[in-house]
Amino acid sequence: MYSAVFLVLHDLGLLDDIIKAWREAGAPAITILDSVGTREIEDKGRLDDLPLMPSIKDLIQEDDAPRKTMFAIIENATVEPIIQATEATLGDLTDKNKGILMVVELAKVVGFRGS
Repeated sequence: MYSAVFLVLHDLGLLDDIIKAWREAGAPAITILDSVGTREIEDKGRLDDLPLMPSIKDLIQEDDAPRKTMFAIIENATVEPIIQATEATLGDLTDKNKGILMVVELAKVVGFRGS
């Protein structure tokens, strides 16, 4: 069975370290996306100005420092090593502004070749 592990990374300076840690822990490939949370948008007072169906471009202005959301499809046996590698790199994820890590078990995966 496979799982998808997701990380919303707050400190972009640690992106290369997290990529290296995940690869060493067994993630065969990692996808990285720009992301921004609604709290950041609300704090900057922009929520009322957004279109009904906003795009990421609508959410992020040039002065914003977007977060990175990264995910990898991994074998279930690799979940704990990925979590441990993440916490070894970022520290305690329960601390404010460290990041958010989620794991979702996948019922079916098509097109994934693994390592």
